[in-house]
Amino acid sequence: MANIMVDGKPVRKLSFWELLKKVGPGIILTGVVIGPGNITISAMLGANYGYSMIWLILPIIFMGIAFMMTAYRIGMLTGMPIIHAIRHYYGNWAAIIAGIATFLACFFFTLGNITGTGAGMQLIFNINWKIGALIMLVILMYCYFSKGVYNKVEKGILICIVAMIIAFFATLVSVGGPDWGEFGYGLSHWTVAAGSLATALGYISTNASVTAGVYGTYLGLEKKWKKEDLFNGTMFADSLVHIISVVLISVCNCISRRYCITSAGLRN
Repeated sequence: MANIMVDGKPVRKLSFWELLKKVGPGIILTGVVIGPGNITISAMLGANYGYSMIWLILPIIFMGIAFMMTAYRIGMLTGMPIIHAIRHYYGNWAAIIAGIATFLACFFFTLGNITGTGAGMQLIFNINWKIGALIMLVILMYCYFSKGVYNKVEKGILICIVAMIIAFFATLVSVGGPDWGEFGYGLSHWTVAAGSLATALGYISTNASVTAGVYGTYLGLEKKWKKEDLFNGTMFADSLVHIISVVLISVCNCISRRYCITSAGLRN
């Protein structure tokens, strides 16, 4: 098969270890997506419908990778993050509308995350949750306005994501682990439980996020991705790492909540 040419140069597929060094934005975006809304809705889904709606992870994986890859393609092929590209090709008003919509979506999501981290600091350090939230807000502002912090943020969030996956898996194991028979049945039988539509739509939207792809185009610049990274497997690997880590955390929480509710019912 002929090599793909970018700017007159052949592009080779990267090895597994080379890809590991190149991925990064997807890890940060996992930290963005996994928040109070995601945890709450996945818990509701597991508590109310058990394994019957677990098949939703299949369209989530497809949609999540599609959103990320579409955003990355726009960013790399235009040489600009998405909102900059919208302004360049469609004018200021289109960029303003897209920017305001993205800002509002991210603002309310981040507000929930900051509140949640404040509550977490209250549990850990026994301080008022509002003070904890304020501390996190100051840290976020520092990261936003400082230069050269991307690598530190990426490594810090990677540690947090791995810790979250381990914690949720440990919780799942502590309640008896998954029932693989029920899991397989729920994954292969696409049924919509009565009254589940709103929760199902919320579950999909909190796991497969369009705004994550938009933000990813800015993180790609920080990671210093180039056009060839669109074709050598880097961006697909990054998208895959993102959506798999999101699904792992979300599904573990969903199944764990199902067993917690069942155990509570048996005790009562």
